[in-house]
Amino acid sequence: MIAFILAALLAPVVAVTNEPVKLSADKPAGWSKGTRLRGCNARDVNACGSFVPGSLEIRRTPGGQLLKEGTDYLVDAAWGHVGLGTQSSVTHTDTVFASYQYSLLRMDTVQVGPNGKETLKPGIPHISAPVPPAPDTGCRAVAHVFVSRQGAETYPITETAAQAVTRSTPGRIPKTLAKLKAGQPVTIVCWGDSVTAGGNASVPELRYVDVFAAGLRERFPQAKLDVQNISAGGSNSRQWLFPEKFPYRGLRGADNPARFERILAAKPDLVTIEFVNDAGLTPAMVEETYSDILKRLETVGAELILITPHFTMFKMMGFQHMREAEKRPYVLALREFADKHNVALADAAARWEHLWKEGIPYITLLHNTINHPDDRGHRLFAEELWKCFR
Repeated sequence: MIAFILAALLAPVVAVTNEPVKLSADKPAGWSKGTRLRGCNARDVNACGSFVPGSLEIRRTPGGQLLKEGTDYLVDAAWGHVGLGTQSSVTHTDTVFASYQYSLLRMDTVQVGPNGKETLKPGIPHISAPVPPAPDTGCRAVAHVFVSRQGAETYPITETAAQAVTRSTPGRIPKTLAKLKAGQPVTIVCWGDSVTAGGNASVPELRYVDVFAAGLRERFPQAKLDVQNISAGGSNSRQWLFPEKFPYRGLRGADNPARFERILAAKPDLVTIEFVNDAGLTPAMVEETYSDILKRLETVGAELILITPHFTMFKMMGFQHMREAEKRPYVLALREFADKHNVALADAAARWEHLWKEGIPYITLLHNTINHPDDRGHRLFAEELWKCFR
C-alpha cells in the first residue's frame, strides 16, 4: 500500500462558539444523562468520542465570565454532555454559552487506475457513519482508509460481500414458501426492538423490515403479502413473553406495547425475530426463552426465522479492534438453537463480522455509535432474510 495513505489529512475538527445551553441538573454520564452539546449530535444521541476533550469553555455571557469546570459545570468528555457542577454559581434554568470542538470521521478510497497507479479519493466527513466514495470511472477500489482525529487506519479489500460465509438457512420455512409461490395470502410479522422499529434508518422505506418486504414482493410478485412491523424500542423478548414479570418501561395492560398477544393476534404465517437487546441471555436462557416462543407460535401454525444481531459498540462486544470474530454467547447459542430445532436463521451477525474484509470498519455503520445501524446496516438484515426464501 502506498506510503502517502497513512499520512492522509485527518478528518476535520469543527469549532463551535457561544452555543447557548442550559446545564442539566443531572450529572452527565453516558449517552443519556446531561445536556448534549449539539455539535456532537448523531441524530438521536451524541456520537461517542466526537467531543474533543479539553476544548470546552463555558461563559455566563458571550465573551464574558469564564465558568470553572468541576465547580460550576461538569462534562462527560466521552459523550459531549454537560451538567451543573458541585457548587455551581448558575442554575439549570440559566442560559450559558459553550465554546468547544468536535471531530468528524471520514472514509477515503484507495483506487488503482488503468495505468496501475494508486491514488487516494477522499470521502465526505460525517459525525458517525462516513461512507467511502465510489472509485472513479475506470478505477478499482483496493482499500479504504478510516480517518479520525486519532489518525488513519487502512482496510484492504480482500473479499467481496458475496464471499461472506454466513449460516443463513434456505429451506426451513416450507409452508410460507409454498404459499408465496402459489400466490396465496401470506402474513409476516417482523418482531423486535428499536432496530426492527427502524432506528437509525434515514427514511422509513430504508428500515430493514421495509427493504425486506420490498425484496420479497419483487421475488414473489403474484403473492398477496402483508408484512407487519410489531416492535418496541428498548425491549427484549422476555418483556414481551412475561410482561407482568418483566414490565416494559413500567407500563401495564393495554398501555404496554410489548405484549406477545399482539404477535398472535396478527395470525402470522411467519414471524421474524430480532432482539439485539437479548444479547445478555446465557445459552441456557436462549434455549428456555426461544423454546417458549416456538411453542407459542405453534398454536397459530406460524413458522419462524431467527435473526442474529448486528455488531454494536466496542464495550458491548468486548472487542479491542474491528477485525475480531463473533464471540457473544447469545449469538453462538442462537445459531445452535436454530440447528437443534430446525428453525430458519438469518445470520446478520456473520455479515457484520465480514465487513472488515470488505474494507469497512463496522463501527462506521453504527449511526448512533452505540447500537443503531445506518441504511447500509439495515440492508444487511434484509439480505440475510432473503436467503431464507430460496
